[in-house]
Amino acid sequence: LPRTSYPGGRLFNKFRIFWLSKMMSIGNHCKIQDHVYIGNGQGIKIGDFCYINEHVKLDNVFLGDYIMIARYVTFLGKKHNFSSTDTPMILQGESESDPVLVEDDVWIGANAIIMPGVKICQGTIIAAGAVLTHDSEPYSIMGGVPAKVISYRKRPISL
Repeated sequence: LPRTSYPGGRLFNKFRIFWLSKMMSIGNHCKIQDHVYIGNGQGIKIGDFCYINEHVKLDNVFLGDYIMIARYVTFLGKKHNFSSTDTPMILQGESESDPVLVEDDVWIGANAIIMPGVKICQGTIIAAGAVLTHDSEPYSIMGGVPAKVISYRKRPISL
């Protein structure tokens, strides 16, 4: 289905949301653009007021409310086993990992990659192209490969 900016796009979005709600938990007032990969929908929860742009890949992720996800963001939900050097890695299979948890009011920039089991805390911004390998801090701005804190939207309270 065409994206929401096309004539009749709101109707296409409603249709997409209707079918997605049959496969997974999805909140109110969400916009989900075309070509979003969700696999079978298991292990995915989307909160209220979430905007998911084109070509996003969701796997084993729980999204809070008021989330903005730019184009080509990938949430990885599995890891490949590689511990045995006697068996080719391709034959060692995958392992489920902890889900990615995205708290409320988060913005994830284009082409970011979020590794399995990461927690993105409330108010965080993940810069375009970042690879997030560990949990964020609340209201932090993270970027780079691997991602690190660049700045804060709001200074953390020191104890």
